[in-house]
Amino acid sequence: MQSGQHALMRFHFLLLAAFSLAVQLRAGDLADAAVTLPYTELRALIEAGKKPAPPEYPLPFAVLSAHYRLAPGGTTLSGTVAFDVRSFREGGLLIPLISDSLVVSRIEPADASIVIKDGYFNLVVDGLKRQSVTLHLDWKGKKDGETTAFQCGIHPAAISNLVLSPVPQGVNVDVAGAVEDSKAGVWNLGPNSRLEIRMAQKSTVKADSVVAMPAVVREANSAMRIVSDGTFFNSTTWKIRHNTAVTWRLALGSDTQVVSCTVAGRPAAPVLIGNDTIELRLPESDAETAVEIAYTGKTAAFAPVRGEFAASLPSTDLLVERSDWLIVLPSPYSPLAVEGNCEFVPGDSKNELRLRKELCRGESPAVRVFYQKTETTKKP
Repeated sequence: MQSGQHALMRFHFLLLAAFSLAVQLRAGDLADAAVTLPYTELRALIEAGKKPAPPEYPLPFAVLSAHYRLAPGGTTLSGTVAFDVRSFREGGLLIPLISDSLVVSRIEPADASIVIKDGYFNLVVDGLKRQSVTLHLDWKGKKDGETTAFQCGIHPAAISNLVLSPVPQGVNVDVAGAVEDSKAGVWNLGPNSRLEIRMAQKSTVKADSVVAMPAVVREANSAMRIVSDGTFFNSTTWKIRHNTAVTWRLALGSDTQVVSCTVAGRPAAPVLIGNDTIELRLPESDAETAVEIAYTGKTAAFAPVRGEFAASLPSTDLLVERSDWLIVLPSPYSPLAVEGNCEFVPGDSKNELRLRKELCRGESPAVRVFYQKTETTKKP
């Protein structure tokens, strides 16, 4: 690098000297003039003037990821698909995303340019850049008897997955060429150029199987621990009896935060579908499935001497045969009285409260607890 700079400086000096000489001499005197340089210096001048060529990629663009989030509704699917793309060439490019047989209702961000060409919605990208775009779409399927089929062309993506939620109860879903992660409720699409979804209504009666029965919560066991500032930690285990796959919704209550969730002893990720409602997909079972959810929340802070607080448990649309509830107060306090829709069951400790509720549906076990601080006296 230093030799090239040195040669370039020498070349500039020679040019200045030649220009000075040209001023002193007539133009005719320079007709046969020549400048002589060593080859090494000439090559250094040539190399110093070269610019590094930009890297070349074998493809003009790539779709890095595509995430489909769709909700079934009769014979239609509605939702979003989020694309992350990258262009590797200068100038304008059209990047095909998804077939124009679907209806796009909204585009995010609003300044993204989408055009239709060759049967696809295409994203317009100018120059070397990475860009994200989300399409809000409606997709009408073709119904044939008890089956509704959805088919369209897509551009292969390095990472591509599909979430269908909520799937109607009693419906089988098949995604061609995809691998289902049943725990997370996600289909990994792989490098497919078509997206094909088939949704078929399950037959309720089969010659070689039992009749599908509604899901029932056989029992629920809750343990709630409360500290003096009113913060509580609750863990509930539901034992749900069902023989078909179930999409189960649970209303936890406002201002709660899920900290863990397991289905049949394995970690699961509930889907938040409202301010306080989560949804879980329970796989088909020939017995019952245990679901355990732990979460935190807050009630009224404890008074110095006596006071009251309200507490409740999650509610579900399934029939709950029996719900047992243990509430543990901070150690200096003991319960005096209870109001609510639960039965009181004697506890084993002064700061424990045991409750029970039987045969309820869509109703949250709830109580108001009156307490006082346990008095301590010193022995004389």
